[in-house]
Amino acid sequence: MSASNLKVFLRTLVRDKLYTGITVFGFALSLTFVILLSIYIQQELSVDQFHRNKDRIFRAVNEDRSSFGTLIGGELQSKYPEIECYTRLFQNSTFIENNQKEKVNFNFLLADSTFFKMFSFRLLEGMPGEVLKTRNSVVLTRSYARKLFGSEDIMGKEITCEGDLKLVVTGIMEDIPENTHFNTCDGVLQFPFLADLWGYPDLLTNNNNSSFGLYVMAKEGTDLSSKAPLILEDFKANYWMFKRGHVKEFSFEPLTEIYFGGKDGQGIHGNSRTLVVVLSAIAFVILVLALINYNNLSIAQAGFRAKEAAVKKLLGTDSASLFRQFIWESEALCFISFILALGFSFLFQPIFNQLLSTHVSIATHLNIGTIGIAVLALALLGLVAGLAPAFLITRFNPIDVVKGAFRKKTKGVYSKALICFQYTVAIALVVCTAVIWRQTDFMRNYNLGFDKENMIWMENQVSGAQKMALRSEFEKIPGVVGVSFVCGSPVDGGNNNSFSYKDKALSFQEFKVDTAFFSLLGIEVMKNDVAISKNGLWLNEAAVKALELPDRPVECNPYGGEAIPVFGVVKNFHFRDLTREVGPAWIKPLNDEEWPWSILVKINTTNPGKVFRQVQATYKEFIGGVPVEAMFMDQEINQWYESSERTARLIGYFSALAIVLSMMGILAMATYFIQQRVKEIGIRRVNGATVAEVLRMLVASFMKWIALAFVLACPISWYAMSNWLDGFAYRTDLNWWIFGMAGCFAGCIALLMVGWQSVKAAMVNPVKSLKSE
Repeated sequence: MSASNLKVFLRTLVRDKLYTGITVFGFALSLTFVILLSIYIQQELSVDQFHRNKDRIFRAVNEDRSSFGTLIGGELQSKYPEIECYTRLFQNSTFIENNQKEKVNFNFLLADSTFFKMFSFRLLEGMPGEVLKTRNSVVLTRSYARKLFGSEDIMGKEITCEGDLKLVVTGIMEDIPENTHFNTCDGVLQFPFLADLWGYPDLLTNNNNSSFGLYVMAKEGTDLSSKAPLILEDFKANYWMFKRGHVKEFSFEPLTEIYFGGKDGQGIHGNSRTLVVVLSAIAFVILVLALINYNNLSIAQAGFRAKEAAVKKLLGTDSASLFRQFIWESEALCFISFILALGFSFLFQPIFNQLLSTHVSIATHLNIGTIGIAVLALALLGLVAGLAPAFLITRFNPIDVVKGAFRKKTKGVYSKALICFQYTVAIALVVCTAVIWRQTDFMRNYNLGFDKENMIWMENQVSGAQKMALRSEFEKIPGVVGVSFVCGSPVDGGNNNSFSYKDKALSFQEFKVDTAFFSLLGIEVMKNDVAISKNGLWLNEAAVKALELPDRPVECNPYGGEAIPVFGVVKNFHFRDLTREVGPAWIKPLNDEEWPWSILVKINTTNPGKVFRQVQATYKEFIGGVPVEAMFMDQEINQWYESSERTARLIGYFSALAIVLSMMGILAMATYFIQQRVKEIGIRRVNGATVAEVLRMLVASFMKWIALAFVLACPISWYAMSNWLDGFAYRTDLNWWIFGMAGCFAGCIALLMVGWQSVKAAMVNPVKSLKSE
């Protein structure tokens, strides 16, 4: 761009402050979303790509998870020479003592000695093949090592776990990175140590407990996946889970597909590939809306820039030079907007991370490679954004400008059709946001069949013999209503119990509870005249139906053999989120000597925060200062719906951006088209038209496009939300008024923008309008 053209460009920006502000701010706001979404998408797609052996590592999976016995990995390696090594995986937590003899939580992964050979997690101290060689080895993460011992050297140091178990620090690893499917943890222990931790030596000698993840690494040049059918046949003949029909499928899942695979497992997390695709589509649509806005704003300014271009043409400047000038101006505006967007991105980064529960860091992505890609993308964006306005302004005859014919020629449906597209997107997004929020609110307030309010849920740290003493301590606290010890609750879903019944596979949830459980949670029980005994149980309504029993059974026989007494039928209560219907469950009495997993403490509503802290303090003192994991049950259950809530917030922010862009676009186009009709308005006023009639004429020409946008948006949003709601067993209705509300909202916004400019034009003295024309 020449110096003279640069001066003209800058003078234009300064002269048309409203146009400049709307263009730059709108583009910057759009690019902010695009920058943050692009980094997030790139981060998600890079998960587990850093492992050197990623193409050779597989996870053994069945229908919906990786869950196998402790001996399966070794058996597979001995039978199939394609397997170079394997590792089992399990996540657990305990407490250890720091150098001040304080007890602190320790969240860890248990894995075999091959873990650091298979996976490329960086070791700061220790050798990959050596760090997990002994049974009591532990590799701590850098941050946890500092938390425990500060800056002192702790290699070879012995630390105490669970009060009397000893671990030796044999390595320090970099913290688990964000771009892996493994959960963050404080360290890695050797898998066999789990038998010591649980006090269960037989854990490592049989496959009875099949709750562990299993990863295998294939030898180079082998096709391990082709062996999956043979392994399945072997399992059907020799592995109890498959022999009994509880599990029917087996396959090897490539490491790089685990994160988006949707199959559960120990010590891992994942994400929805659909969400990433939707976010990619959102980033693309935001760019399209921004380009539409720029085109509309540029076309609105075409009449003013046409005079400048006409003078240059009459002075000998060719159309190609003019075309390049306007393209360079578009590039310059994109660059200015990008710099502003970069600042916005740093500002909104914490909100974005909280919204998506991620850790996007723009600073870590600012390198030569990404800067180069950004420059190329900006150049392309500026070119695309500037093509239509540059073509429009440079294709006219300069004589037409002098005669005033240019404005008439630029009238048409192009810009209004773009406005229609923007409002279609905006209305559809408003509908989606409203439906998702409504469904989330519906789930939060749905009657789950039990009382979740003012109920504290804690992991148990005391033995069965200490239960009564701890209950007595809790009941001394003013505000505590009752205490219940349980193995399984609505928060954790209890234990799964699968079996065959009348030639069909059934899957029941099992809970073990004390006598206070039902009254404390307000769960309705239809009792039978059957005495409570150790070998009896309660059935929920879904279990009665699944076992094909009468409405009030007094006994059941799910396994065959001796009948089991049924104490009563429990009204269905939810122990999963509302995407699934209530499944069958049985509840058994918790024996006095049994160790309960969890403690439920019901408190009153007078001062729940104070009572909660007192309960925590009492419990911590009772168990000798061990850190306490406690939370309110309703808060934990609300986390079931955090994903839907985050989606609603994300689409809500996107809706707000789409509406802002649409407002900017329709304001610019209303200003442009009304300026073109100044003479017409003056003539109509001179011939007796009232201000209201003129206003109606001007507004109607825009509102019909908004009406068309509403007609297009309704079926699109209805289809999208119907499919989304189909994923919930319990759902709200897709009412007509949601669509009407979104349409009215968009109509009011458009009416405000168009009406403002129309009123100004209609109120101008017609003599002044005709004189200026």
